[in-house]
Amino acid sequence: MDKRKLSKIPRPCATQRMINDAKQLESMNHMVTAELIEDKKILLLNFFRIKSLAGGNTEAEFRTFLSHEDYITQDLKTSKTKWYTASFAGMWNFSFTEYLWDPELKRSRYKVNVHIRSDEEVKTIKDFFKEYVNSDDEYLPWTAVYRFQQEILDRKLAERHKKETDKIDTVMNPIKEPPKEFEDWVWETGMSFSRYLIYKEEKKGEAVCECTHCKKIGTVKRKDIRLRNNEKGICPFCGSRVTIKARGKMPGQISDERWFLYVDPMEKGFALRYFRADRRIRSDKYVEFTIDKSRIEQDIFEYSRAIYTFPKGKPKYESYEWGVYKQRGECRWCPDQGRIACMECILYPGNLPAAWEHTPMKYSALEVLSGNMPTVALRYEDAISKYIQFPKLEWICKMGLNRLAKDIINCRYSGNMVGKIREKGSTIYEILGLNKVNTKLLQAIDGDHYELRLLQVAQEIGLQFKPEQLKEYYETFTCNTELLKQANRKATLHKIMKYITRESEKYPIGESGECWRYSYMRYREREDPRIERKRNMAKDWLEYLKWCKELGYDLDDMFIYMPNNFKKVHDRTAKEYQENLDKIEAKKRAEREREAKKRMEQTKRALEEILGENKDVQNAFQVKGKGLLLVVPASAEDIKAEGAALHHCVGTYVDRVARGETNIFFIRKEQEPDKPYFTMEWKDNDIVQCRGSRNCGMPPEVKAFTEAFKKKMLETIEKDKGKGLRRCG
Repeated sequence: MDKRKLSKIPRPCATQRMINDAKQLESMNHMVTAELIEDKKILLLNFFRIKSLAGGNTEAEFRTFLSHEDYITQDLKTSKTKWYTASFAGMWNFSFTEYLWDPELKRSRYKVNVHIRSDEEVKTIKDFFKEYVNSDDEYLPWTAVYRFQQEILDRKLAERHKKETDKIDTVMNPIKEPPKEFEDWVWETGMSFSRYLIYKEEKKGEAVCECTHCKKIGTVKRKDIRLRNNEKGICPFCGSRVTIKARGKMPGQISDERWFLYVDPMEKGFALRYFRADRRIRSDKYVEFTIDKSRIEQDIFEYSRAIYTFPKGKPKYESYEWGVYKQRGECRWCPDQGRIACMECILYPGNLPAAWEHTPMKYSALEVLSGNMPTVALRYEDAISKYIQFPKLEWICKMGLNRLAKDIINCRYSGNMVGKIREKGSTIYEILGLNKVNTKLLQAIDGDHYELRLLQVAQEIGLQFKPEQLKEYYETFTCNTELLKQANRKATLHKIMKYITRESEKYPIGESGECWRYSYMRYREREDPRIERKRNMAKDWLEYLKWCKELGYDLDDMFIYMPNNFKKVHDRTAKEYQENLDKIEAKKRAEREREAKKRMEQTKRALEEILGENKDVQNAFQVKGKGLLLVVPASAEDIKAEGAALHHCVGTYVDRVARGETNIFFIRKEQEPDKPYFTMEWKDNDIVQCRGSRNCGMPPEVKAFTEAFKKKMLETIEKDKGKGLRRCG
């Protein structure tokens, strides 16, 4: 529609009849006139506010032009030409109907808010929108108008969305399905951690085992293979690495999932494609309820893509995700909304470095890292930016320092790592801060940044590890560098680790943080329980040594330093240590209470000079004419009893009274001097607070009493200033 031409059409004016009718239609909001213009191709609706018409205003509020292809509304409240593109349903302060309660029918109903001037004009509107009219419509012709405008809105929205989706499709269409080799690699290599040996002891010394990888079932002798629930082992049938599961302890379903990253070459860069692989291993009871009666169910699907380019050598990317586009019910590739957490993933190395050979990532050696750690997920998008910033990451990958490379990639800044990496170093020895021997040792165990730190400290103090020693030390004590120093231990590291390995054989693991474990272990392989036992035992042993030192035991005695039946000795020592702490705390508490009592006696003597003691009640003082008493607590127990009786926190103020930081007074009724009433805190020559039962506020008589007390105290302080005296408070 030509808005310039439409705006030149004269603005409508209401007739006298319309003004008269408006006075009879005060329950409605608008009156409408309708006419066909432009050779009956456009329907013009003029809207007059009934309240204005009844007041004698003949000008229309707005008018709407409707063709069979579009509509537009002109605001007539201003002399300037102003247009709105909103539909009637989306306009502010306008509605065809109003939802209200009908007291006669006792139900809610819709009331029409718009009156059409004549029956001929009603027919004009109906005929113009006849293809949108239904025979059972209750609010004609407005329901037909609503359907027409909704259709126009849907068409415009679809056109706008098509412009966006066409751009996305231009990027997505060249990307084809990944080769079958990728999916085979995912299940055979990437998900190789998800293999289980399920066993059940049928008779003493023999167990029936089922391998989820080779699908074989057979009987094995327990003396030939170690079978412990959740421990790692080797399948006796196919030789693959498996997690051992006791059939009776299996959950209904074991769910293993990982994100996998496939790199597709593109004209100006490459596409990172994220696939989620899910494998579910069902228990016997779960299998019974399935249709296919299969032990394993698995599937893989692509959920996210990131298109990388490198303008001027710097990485730039656009992300997309698979989902419902703009809530329109269509599943397709959409701009990334951040709903899919797929950054921690496993990189498929099969088509690398060819897939990114024309980019700065050609020599990154990330395919080497992934090939060495095919079941370990890390943030490969961070690896791209990290490699651009630190190209010598290639050295670390090619040296087989896989876990260290993972730590460098996953840690946004090297400063957050325990073992420090010197990125500006010119040689690998300068980068790692190690000599040649220790660098080879780190390679031999594929150490992470914690083991790097252990080696750095060991090198500083002149301690030389063997590869198996360092690995065992880390499995036991993690990154405890203090124990490396000879002065902090009474035996060799070899003896200590041998002792912990022996004593931790049946040490409890300690299942804590179950919800956290579930969310964390979904994307990480659980550690062998034997290592968990050793670490728990080592932690408790170091704690035990600390207790023994504080209890005065002779740690040079090896029977004390490394006792047999450690768990029993640990628990006994823990009990003794706690009893000792209780004694020390009781002694400190008694000392604080004595000091508090001393302070309160000093306060009492000061108040005797200021207020004068009440002879009838011990430790009580009167403020003249108020009917209340001021009582000085005799001991810390009195303060605690006051707090318990009035249900407030004054019992915790004993330490502050002992340190002279504050003063506590009890306010009692003269007729009931022994019954707690109000508690007052006096500090820095002012009343800080005065609280009654359950921290209630002061009634007028208590308020007057405290004000009189404060006035008396301040007068005394003013008198004593010239004398150089310091009294209570």
